[in-house]
Amino acid sequence: MSDRLSAAIEELEEHLAEQLSDVADTKKMINSLRKRMGLEPLYGDTSVESTGSIRPDQFYGKPLATAAGEFLERRKARGACSADEILTGLREGGFDFEAIGWKEKDNLRLLSSSLAKNIAKFHRLPNGTFGLLEWYDKEMLKRATKQERKQNGVVEAVEETEASAPVEESEKASA
Repeated sequence: MSDRLSAAIEELEEHLAEQLSDVADTKKMINSLRKRMGLEPLYGDTSVESTGSIRPDQFYGKPLATAAGEFLERRKARGACSADEILTGLREGGFDFEAIGWKEKDNLRLLSSSLAKNIAKFHRLPNGTFGLLEWYDKEMLKRATKQERKQNGVVEAVEETEASAPVEESEKASA
């Protein structure tokens, strides 16, 4: 019974986090519209309030990929997150960026780069957000990856190499 109640509480905390995020987005929008009208912002704090679902030591002492993966798993109901959201969550959970040699000003850039490079665990969506690889259909990922490689000119280079390989082998045989 206790496990079911704990699961229900976790689900409600995730729902509350979504609602608080929506409230913060609405406050930002109101502030933005007021700014366009030449008025002062109405809301000073537009950050998402912490729901207490992440312990202050949740990610302390854990490897970066493990901590980021756990953060995304906890937020699975909301889906993919921006690197900024992940960074904020890791900080709230006590992740020690100094321990891995990162400077404060570089944290966001290095986190984004690290997640993008770890294609065995994370997937970067076209909109720049990150999700766990296991959340997505494998066939769709293959198509997305091929499209990304093609856009970067990698597919053409591979196709050219494959097309020229038999020619090179036949040239070696005739020489």
